[in-house]
Amino acid sequence: MKYLIVDDHALVTSALSLMLMDREPDAQVHTAGNVQDALTLIDREGETADLLILDLTMPGVTGTELMEEIVRRQPMLKILVLSGLTDRNSIMRVLQLGAAGFVPKSLDTDMLTGAIDFVLRGGVFIPSKLLSESQRAGFFSETARNIASPSNAPRLTERQQDVLMLLAQGAPIKRICLDLNLSEGTVKTHVAAIYRTFGASNRTEALLAARRAGYNIEL
Repeated sequence: MKYLIVDDHALVTSALSLMLMDREPDAQVHTAGNVQDALTLIDREGETADLLILDLTMPGVTGTELMEEIVRRQPMLKILVLSGLTDRNSIMRVLQLGAAGFVPKSLDTDMLTGAIDFVLRGGVFIPSKLLSESQRAGFFSETARNIASPSNAPRLTERQQDVLMLLAQGAPIKRICLDLNLSEGTVKTHVAAIYRTFGASNRTEALLAARRAGYNIEL
């Protein structure tokens, strides 16, 4: 596994690095402590990384600016956001951008380890307390709520369902190509069709919407 850690606190990056290396002695762990180093790291290692653990609140950026730039540069990179901000708007925004999970910095080590494992398996991790609060506050988009009823569940072709299941497992485009024996262009066409079907703009929104529509997606 290759992990990227972006956090401006050296103690945090050191602790996370040690935790990951303790779990997987053969893991590659690359870190960055400021915005410029983070973008250089993303350009160099992002395409082959398995997971980016990202602190939102970096000096020199506002809100989700850094994540937006990272997503622009590496749209297929799986991102687990680690943040001291736990308000509904912050959670909503990072998931809209396609984050595979949102973890408060107050989460204990065992829970963080569980979140990492869950995300690597293709899940979308949100602590249950934050999720329930967000749902009560109308976190999910109107589109996602509208397709929650089985009676009007969007229909996917058989091949699109195959692609959806692999997306839910966290598979990158290249692995989907190999598993389904399809060209990269064909897979991307199927992914785009899935997004359109669910009114989604990224993988996370599509998986959440598919789960609510009755598809057997584990989140």
